[in-house]
Amino acid sequence: MNYCLNPETLGEVFAVPAAVADQHIKLAGSAQLKVLLWLLRGGQGVFDADACSKAIGLSPADCSDALQYWFATGLLLSVESDHDTVVEPKPPVEKNKEPEKRSAPEKISIMPPPRPVKPSMKEVIKRQKQSSEFSYLLDTASARLGRPISHGDMETLLYLYDTAGMPVEVTLMVIEYAIAQGKSHMRYIEKVALDWSDRGVDTIAAAEQLLCAMERRNQAWHKLSSLLGITKTPTLAQSEAAELWIFDWKVDDGLLGLAYEKCNAATGKFNSGYMMKIIEQWREDGVDSVEKAEAAKGGKRKGKSKSKKNSSLDLDEYEEMVRNFTPVYTKDWK
Repeated sequence: MNYCLNPETLGEVFAVPAAVADQHIKLAGSAQLKVLLWLLRGGQGVFDADACSKAIGLSPADCSDALQYWFATGLLLSVESDHDTVVEPKPPVEKNKEPEKRSAPEKISIMPPPRPVKPSMKEVIKRQKQSSEFSYLLDTASARLGRPISHGDMETLLYLYDTAGMPVEVTLMVIEYAIAQGKSHMRYIEKVALDWSDRGVDTIAAAEQLLCAMERRNQAWHKLSSLLGITKTPTLAQSEAAELWIFDWKVDDGLLGLAYEKCNAATGKFNSGYMMKIIEQWREDGVDSVEKAEAAKGGKRKGKSKSKKNSSLDLDEYEEMVRNFTPVYTKDWK
């Protein structure tokens, strides 16, 4: 299909470097190209992330991330502004008085706060050319996430690959896990990957073992929360307690419900620590059903009442013995 530019749109134009189309049109994403076009339209100056966000429909953080790509590739250069320094006026000098010594004027930085140290986009491009394994990680991660990954995502993946030392296959398993949890954003993926790295999970076998343990714990919590009607997200201690009760101790469902009722009556909420004490006491007493728990409860009450009655009888007999006691004296001292 033949085409030509509409002459009516050529009334006002601006220059676009040929390198954008020749070198970066394949590597740059839509966010990077939008930010660059917005910058070229306005000319050089101070980058305003909020104004850029309103113009192109991306968040200010995404605009700032996209901007870093063009600095990394050398298409944009950082220029220090002369307005970064604020000079205070000098006070008038009184006669016969030495001028007061003043410290150097303070500089007010307009740069954003430093971000966590991660590889730059320039390093990502270089590493992608050097390592076929890292290149495979980028392509496969994008395919599994079902979307083109941003340059910030690429920097995070290189950080995990080079700095954290995460093997490619383990990183891809982290991505699969994040997708299954409905949290496929890179921040969550990075958090999980670093947690696995701290645990020493650096092989597929170790990752599978960890995932199986996590799935077992999730199943235990799902059963417990359904049984007790709990809708909140569990803490680690709560999910571990559920796993212990459901799979290891195999506590009767009725006992779990009864323990929860006692806990709720005492604390007004679900408290795994409080329930743990109740269940541990039942285990020590050999209670494994609601019937035995009720019987043990009744037996304790009966035992207490009987003990109290016996104590009262003993005290009455002792008082009667004291009243009827008559001392007998002998004259052995002759």
